Amino acid sequence: MSKQIVFSISIFILFFSFVGLTYSQSDQEIISNFIQKQKQIADRSKVKTLYQEMKATIMGMEMPSKIWIKGDNMRYETSFMGQTTTVVLTPNGGWQIQNGSVTDIPKEQISEAKKQLINQSLAEGFNFFNEDFSEQNTNFEIVGREKIDGVNCYRMKITPKDTTEGESEGYFWFEPFTYLLRKVSFKQKQMGQEQNFDIYIKEYQQVAGMTFLKSVKMNLGQGQELQMEYVTIKVNEPVDDSLFKK
Repeated sequence: MSKQIVFSISIFILFFSFVGLTYSQSDQEIISNFIQKQKQIADRSKVKTLYQEMKATIMGMEMPSKIWIKGDNMRYETSFMGQTTTVVLTPNGGWQIQNGSVTDIPKEQISEAKKQLINQSLAEGFNFFNEDFSEQNTNFEIVGREKIDGVNCYRMKITPKDTTEGESEGYFWFEPFTYLLRKVSFKQKQMGQEQNFDIYIKEYQQVAGMTFLKSVKMNLGQGQELQMEYVTIKVNEPVDDSLFKK
């Protein structure tokens, strides 16, 4: 073997050893990068208006819905099994229209109602790390790797430090390098029984430089499965004020 070939191989080995050292991360660095990425995805500070069309499918039945958000105003429309429901929330109060019947929503209930609608529609994605989980009240641990939809993801265990309100451990699976969340698994008590829930984020989409959900599958327990598709997303486009008036 010539000295030139030996030298080239040595440089090759040295280069990839350096690359390995450069990109080798500790579990804590991986966890920190993942949390930072999730907070970045959840940041909607640049969103002034948002319009989404969604389609949920459960037990073979479709439930289309739409949501408009403009500042502190929100409108949500959905239909299921022949029934149509509209919810409008404003800083001064809100109302719900169901099959022509109007029910007022008191001003003091607006904040909670808005939170429920955003969570229900996933308008802001899975906003785990702004409220549900924080490094102050949750332990995070990388417990291996597992393939999700063909991607060899990190598997992270989440354990609440305070379980007095019935919180239980859960698991996140996320991609290396991009840190995009691919699966969430947790347990929750329903009617006195503990049920396991799995959420698969099948696809993301980029809109106005931000990351939004495109396709989500949820295993709801007892053999029930919900598929959510985000058909249309418009960011910072005109939204008519009349949508938030009676």
